[in-house]
Amino acid sequence: MNYHSASPAALPPAKTIDIEGIKTSYHVAGTRQPIVFIYGGNFGTADSAPSAHAWNLNFVPLAERFQVIAFDKIGQGFTGNPLRDEDYSMAAVVRHAAAFIKTLGIPPAHIVGHSRGGYAGARLALEYPHLVRSLTIVSSGTLSPRVSTNEVALSKCPHPPYTRESARWIYEGYCFSPKSVTDEWIEKVYEVLQLPKYRESVRKMVDEQLGTRVFLPELAKQKRETLQWLREGRLQRPTQVVFGRNDPTVAIEGAFDLFDAVAAHQRKTELHIFNQAGHFSYREHPERFNALLGGFVGLIDRWSE
Repeated sequence: MNYHSASPAALPPAKTIDIEGIKTSYHVAGTRQPIVFIYGGNFGTADSAPSAHAWNLNFVPLAERFQVIAFDKIGQGFTGNPLRDEDYSMAAVVRHAAAFIKTLGIPPAHIVGHSRGGYAGARLALEYPHLVRSLTIVSSGTLSPRVSTNEVALSKCPHPPYTRESARWIYEGYCFSPKSVTDEWIEKVYEVLQLPKYRESVRKMVDEQLGTRVFLPELAKQKRETLQWLREGRLQRPTQVVFGRNDPTVAIEGAFDLFDAVAAHQRKTELHIFNQAGHFSYREHPERFNALLGGFVGLIDRWSE
């Protein structure tokens, strides 16, 4: 298999590591320069539950050229929940990601973040630049200066929560083509939705209202801070912005806004728009995405030689 291949493949068996008291699940394969994938979403959502598996179409092919690492964020996938209520926040997600990279002891990594993972990746590059070699931001409405249409586009799911049907409805709504949403993807989402610890995170976020009392207010404040830092030129790492032209949850103009903010201060900045792609361009067009990411990472490494 070459690194352009899009054949579905299982991730290698998960490993676990203790990160500041949080049992953290991750997958690693390959050698040479490390690429760390950070998926999107957040804890406490009853109809969708992303995990490191979301990157399997990219992880496996790219492992033939690079060391690739995909981990489950705090409170998501197969990683433990926050130990304190105040850590049901994006700030805690960023701290956990930074501690994970430090604990693994890998060199500065090429960070690839999707959606809210793109926001987390940008905060890593801003707050912990010594951990970041480059940054790839994929369809991040959280990082876009424009208002996200996520809640409008994917509201009123007609299926019960915690079911395969609700998960499929959500992910098909995100994608340009429903065919991109495969059974193996949905099965992994369903597996996470059934975990007792994930049900607990939903209870915390919804029933105890940590989502409205903690998560969203803090994220809004930190988003304003993050955008100001970008305008000030604090992001000093090679960056590429990748958006899907047909994403129903992120205005395409936001990609240009984000690119302009970074490119004004960082010469090594690129913008790529995938046609006939929704929110999950890396899964909807994996061959193209893998070729783009592999070329970007390889070019940066050659610049550094």
